Amino acid sequence: MKILARIRVISVFILFVSLAGCLGWGDMFAPKRTMAGDYFLMEGETSEGLYLFVRGNNSSVTGKLHQIGWNHQYIIYTDDNKPIEWNVIAVKEHSQFTINEIQRAHDSRFQQIVIGSPPEAWERAKSQNSN
Repeated sequence: MKILARIRVISVFILFVSLAGCLGWGDMFAPKRTMAGDYFLMEGETSEGLYLFVRGNNSSVTGKLHQIGWNHQYIIYTDDNKPIEWNVIAVKEHSQFTINEIQRAHDSRFQQIVIGSPPEAWERAKSQNSN
């Protein structure tokens, strides 16, 4: 009798874990691409859109990304929340601020950062993690 009860408990647990992953709870099966520091990219639930996350937080730091670039010190992006402003994250400090296009073009901290579309960023992060 005890063996049957254990099998039921184990079966329910396995079913729950699988269901949680399939429904997007915790996005346990969603592919992630590490970028810089604690930050990583993750595709939306329907593979539409790319979002920026920080380790330890289950919600995206951004809206759907439009453009993004990074190095070890900074992540710079535009998204649905602020499509005409550049959002900047200082990776080590986890601080965030916004700048305009003129500031981005003239600030030496950001001039060498390669900016790309979400698919380009996904591929860059993928190749960066395969090295």
